[in-house]
Amino acid sequence: MSDEEDYMSDKFLQGSQKDTSSTLLYRHADKRKFELMKKKSEIEAKLKEKGSAKYIEEEKREAGLSSAITSTNKGFEMLMKMGYKPGHGIGKTESGMTEPLGVEVKLNRHGLGKEAKKKEVKVKTNSISDKLDNKNMKDFRGRIAQKRAEQLLKADLYKSQKICEQLDMQLNLEKPREIWFWLPQENDESDDTDSEEDDEETLPVNEKLDILTKYLREKHFYCIWCGTTFQNTEDLRDNCPGNTRDDH
Repeated sequence: MSDEEDYMSDKFLQGSQKDTSSTLLYRHADKRKFELMKKKSEIEAKLKEKGSAKYIEEEKREAGLSSAITSTNKGFEMLMKMGYKPGHGIGKTESGMTEPLGVEVKLNRHGLGKEAKKKEVKVKTNSISDKLDNKNMKDFRGRIAQKRAEQLLKADLYKSQKICEQLDMQLNLEKPREIWFWLPQENDESDDTDSEEDDEETLPVNEKLDILTKYLREKHFYCIWCGTTFQNTEDLRDNCPGNTRDDH
């Protein structure tokens, strides 16, 4: 194999290096040329903008707002004739404004007062949203508190029914005074009347608990919250805080 055909020869490697170097140089040159063209176009755009009527108007406005009113101004001459002194407040007592009102340049096409109206509506909307959030939070807390209270009532009623059954059976009572005074039996085949069943369904839990609590205290001298059977009515009255959960 000759040197010309041998890809590992010095001649072949030198040729490859030349090709690579020339390619890189070409790419760098294109990149540099592109950057120069981009910068040139940006400069031309700025110069063109500076020459526009809008740019000239903005420059004049900024120059006018940043400079003080001169004595050649007609309005300034009128103030001087009425006794105004530069640097002093306006008015007889010189307690008024010392600087003129600031100029707020209007750059949009909205009517006067539009922005203030939008801000007012936004504040009002946020206020209504906050009130709704507070109301929803109060309603949510109220529902949670009500649910918890109902659960406590059901737990107290269950406990009262259970202890009532035990105490009545100790007195050899074969059935409760009311069908719901004892816990319901799964295979209960008692011959209760329809009116008793209706009363059991229509009475709310809190009323059932009040009636059963009174029965336990009067019949057995027992308080479910104290968890104690007292000796008699006087003992119950003197040593039990009350006949409700809140009393305990």
